[in-house]
Amino acid sequence: MSTDNIQILIAMIIYIVAILGIGVYFLKIANENSDNYFIGGRSLGPWVAAMSAEASDMSGWLLMGLPGVAYWCGW
Repeated sequence: MSTDNIQILIAMIIYIVAILGIGVYFLKIANENSDNYFIGGRSLGPWVAAMSAEASDMSGWLLMGLPGVAYWCGW
């Protein structure tokens, strides 16, 4: 492995550990159960809920659909 690949791998590992740490931290400070954590305590406004749904939808498109369309178009 080259030095660039190792640096990228280390950065990805640090990022994943940081994201998991943030999730565990907020799970611990939410004094409720995990069900309440995953639904946001049912206190999310319509704007936040809509943007969350849109982000989830676009994630699937960008990871699966867009590469297929790019291949189909010959890019």
